[in-house]
Amino acid sequence: MRLNQRGFILIEVLVAMLLSAVALLALASANAAALRYTKMSQYRAQALTLAADISERMRANPAGFAAQAYEFSASFAAQSASPALPVQLCSAGNSVCSALELAALDMAQWRVLVRAALPQGSVFVQRQAAVGAADVWLAWRDPLLAKADETIALAKECPAGLALADTSIRCSYFRVHP
Repeated sequence: MRLNQRGFILIEVLVAMLLSAVALLALASANAAALRYTKMSQYRAQALTLAADISERMRANPAGFAAQAYEFSASFAAQSASPALPVQLCSAGNSVCSALELAALDMAQWRVLVRAALPQGSVFVQRQAAVGAADVWLAWRDPLLAKADETIALAKECPAGLALADTSIRCSYFRVHP
């Protein structure tokens, strides 16, 4: 009887090692997904802070908001360069700026902040006069690239013309009431 069991323990050990390897592979995959979603959550939280920032800037300049000076609709690709600040900085104690000049400075400074806070950060802002609000989209390139299970949501995240069909671009939408 002992001769028939020869090598049986070796097979048990090999099966146990195979099961352990499969379990470790699944654990590593779950860990990678958790890290990816954590980073995406951080970007979305940063986008929320940036949306609040532009809302406060619009609230501080109601004439600029009414004149649609805060609208910005360039595509993601068109925003690849760092934004340039306007000539009139409105920051000196004796400077006199119009509402439009102040709005241009606000948008330029805010776009610089977005670019610094999000990877290849870009913006898209449309004023909704009927409701006294603005629709704000913040977009960034996901450094880990999009996974196939997320492509369905992509079409609804970004406005038409901002991200087009690039699956590595993520957007967050906010409606702000200045």
